[in-house]
Amino acid sequence: MPVVFVDGVDGAGKTTLIHHLARTLPTQPVHIADPLWHYLPAVTDAADFASWVTSTPAEEIAAALIDACIHRLDHIRQHLGAAEPDNVVLVDRGPRTVAASARAHLATGRSANAAYDPHPAVKRLKAAVMQTAEATACMTAELRVTSYDAILYRLSHSERTDVRYLHYLRAFLHHFETEPPWLGVQRIELDATANVTVNVGTIRKVLRLSAH
Repeated sequence: MPVVFVDGVDGAGKTTLIHHLARTLPTQPVHIADPLWHYLPAVTDAADFASWVTSTPAEEIAAALIDACIHRLDHIRQHLGAAEPDNVVLVDRGPRTVAASARAHLATGRSANAAYDPHPAVKRLKAAVMQTAEATACMTAELRVTSYDAILYRLSHSERTDVRYLHYLRAFLHHFETEPPWLGVQRIELDATANVTVNVGTIRKVLRLSAH
């Protein structure tokens, strides 16, 4: 029962890719993990996420994102024990994305604290990923882009004109691109600007190969 993390910066097409995958894996039951915000105590609805980010100190955001990702991995492992072995678990915004986002918030967010060290929290997250990888095959479908100029049109007008948000996005891309590969997770590198059908086909091919 593979777990497929779909990773990439904002606007890379993570959610779109997951929805297409869910529709095109007819021979394998699909479980889509709950979105990350479900595990954020301060956020009760997806619409509240943006206001939480803009009103919360960067250190608290980074810690909360990483803790939420760890809790979600705990729930995914619980699901693995109860689900059929041929299930595929799809995870929007995997650990690599969360770690990069946390670092970007620390670099650009409100009350950014340069003295705060995210490494212990990221280390706990990597340990949770390894626990999951010991339970089942884990993959990361990385939607990669070399410049935000290629995908900026996918963001809303308000996002494209928000200087603070754009500053965060640049930091997000930097940290995502420079983050080393994570142990225990097979990488599937995808072009974020490619047709979604092409990227879905690449993932399906890897899933078929991993089943043999």
